Amino acid sequence: MKEKFLVFILFLLLLSGVAEAQNTAVSEVGLPPNQTHLSVLYHHGVVIPHHANMIYFIDDFSRGVEINYGLWRFDREGWQQYYNYPEVGVGFFYNSYGNPDIYGQGMAIYPYLHFPIVRTSRFTLKNKVAMGLGYTNNPFDPQDNPWNQIFGARLNAYVGFGLYSGYRILDHWSLYASASLNHMSNGAARKPNNGINTLTFGLGTRYHFLKDELPRLKRHEAPRRNNREIEVFLNYGRSQANDYNFNIYSSGSISINHIWYRSVKSAWSAGVDAIYFGAAPYAYPDIKEYVSHVDRMFYGVYGGRNWIMGKTSLFVQMGVYLYSHIEPPQPVYPRLGIRHRITDRLVANFSVKASFFRSEFMEFGLGYRIPYKKNEL
Repeated sequence: MKEKFLVFILFLLLLSGVAEAQNTAVSEVGLPPNQTHLSVLYHHGVVIPHHANMIYFIDDFSRGVEINYGLWRFDREGWQQYYNYPEVGVGFFYNSYGNPDIYGQGMAIYPYLHFPIVRTSRFTLKNKVAMGLGYTNNPFDPQDNPWNQIFGARLNAYVGFGLYSGYRILDHWSLYASASLNHMSNGAARKPNNGINTLTFGLGTRYHFLKDELPRLKRHEAPRRNNREIEVFLNYGRSQANDYNFNIYSSGSISINHIWYRSVKSAWSAGVDAIYFGAAPYAYPDIKEYVSHVDRMFYGVYGGRNWIMGKTSLFVQMGVYLYSHIEPPQPVYPRLGIRHRITDRLVANFSVKASFFRSEFMEFGLGYRIPYKKNEL
């Protein structure tokens, strides 16, 4: 139940970024009107068998339906102008997984961003980034469904990437096509957690609530900044060690993060980590004896990159372990996630901590900002 609550908090965190992007419904004088639209696409594709045992169970194509409600917002103050006015919205995706008796079907609800690559008055080509809540109806069960090594829980996290194109054929209607890669897993909150990936191609239509064609917009360079600040984060998470150890272990981290802003849309970071991975003695191989909680600490340093969208930012970090009592499987660890500024000083955090590219636990937490240099170039 705690895992469901934590993943629900993730969805609220993501949705807050979308709400910030849409909180002004009327565009400024002299700019084109904000545009809203509703899209429906049918998807057909394949399940990517990234684990050997999946090959024997996949006997059908992946099929699905995608519904998106989106907004193009145009103003002179929002962060959208520095990303060439992306589309922001909320979507729903239904997907089958090649074997309904074992893998079942999945559904996801998510905020998304469509970043434009080409945009004319009638034609658009853009890439999609989405992250939200996923649900699967037939997870692993040691008695009733032991063959499902993909999902250990009904509630999961969904991540989607895609390439979308549309052509306006009538005042209110466009034809749409897409190619998308969809991933669903639970970040090791419950095992097994191999996750599933589908590659699908979509075809559908979009209804534009305004008949205005897409405006021609001038690109805006993000103003340069050399602000500096320190952030201190305290995070907590829970995970299962392996498929047949049903205990749930607490994990977490304390991170001190130094940020160098390059502009109002991007920043570099570097910091130090103290990571507690409670499931480590049971998740890592070749550990036979009991390991005390103190010896489940891992210490490291990392560097990262932040993409800033108003009060919300996406980040990716790559760290190197400096010291640990337990030898990790890999000397490096990535972390990626999303942060949202609640107040001027408090920051909410969601991230996935991994060992190399295998998820170990999802962590949720709070950070405190300490700006110490503010200067616009």
